[in-house]
Amino acid sequence: MSDTVLRVPDPYADFQPVEIVESREDSLAILQQWQAGQMAAALDEMWEYRRQFLYESFDVKELHYKHSGPVVEGNDTVWLPLPGPGSPYVQPFRGRISSRFGFRWGRMHYGTDIALRTGDTVRAAFDGVVRIAQRNASYGYIVILFHRNGLETYYAHLSKMLVSPCQMVKAGEPIALGGNTGRSRGSHLHLEVRYLGAPLDPQYLIDFGEGKLLRDSLPICKTTLYGVSYSDAMYHKVRQGETLSSIARKYRTSVARIRVLNNMKSTRIRTGSTLRVR
Repeated sequence: MSDTVLRVPDPYADFQPVEIVESREDSLAILQQWQAGQMAAALDEMWEYRRQFLYESFDVKELHYKHSGPVVEGNDTVWLPLPGPGSPYVQPFRGRISSRFGFRWGRMHYGTDIALRTGDTVRAAFDGVVRIAQRNASYGYIVILFHRNGLETYYAHLSKMLVSPCQMVKAGEPIALGGNTGRSRGSHLHLEVRYLGAPLDPQYLIDFGEGKLLRDSLPICKTTLYGVSYSDAMYHKVRQGETLSSIARKYRTSVARIRVLNNMKSTRIRTGSTLRVR
């Protein structure tokens, strides 16, 4: 019987060092591809989410879309979470309010104006997606963001836009530079808040002095919404000698109701001005 010899190969006998070149460009490309996939998925989810809010004409090329029916039925109230699931609020710009929501110079002013200097940074109020980033005759350069809670925020009279349509943005992210473009009488940010295309007073939800939200949820009803969606809206041009009390009696409403509809801080009225009475 012969001896069996077990031969164990030398693990280093045939070893040849191989130079491995780490490509940062390849790694970066893979990371960017992954991030793009994540962003595309989030964007698809965002556009799909808007269907829950009954957007019936939601065009990324149209500044204002039209909603075919009333935003709320009768005396119903829709409660929207603010700012939305997992999303903070950031003041778009900390500045002095130069004009408020309501009638101004005989026409409706749909937002809150914040004084700034041309070139000041304007930031997204909430997480969202850019629906509009374009130039408009009235608004000048304007950015419109759609948010997960169904609201939209408008940022107008900008000097430069820093985002593009269908881009996802985070609250506090720079989206534009303030300016004086469009129908404007000086550098300022015109900020609008809309639900299903209908505007509401930004000061119903934002404390601009403190730079924070006033409440955790926003009531959407005929009292908070400006009545562009309703055929029963009625207006009155103030004549000399009239008071809020006499106007309220004429239309069988209350002084308090007229003040809410017109965002009035006092009962003083000016001859020739227009008031919404219903």
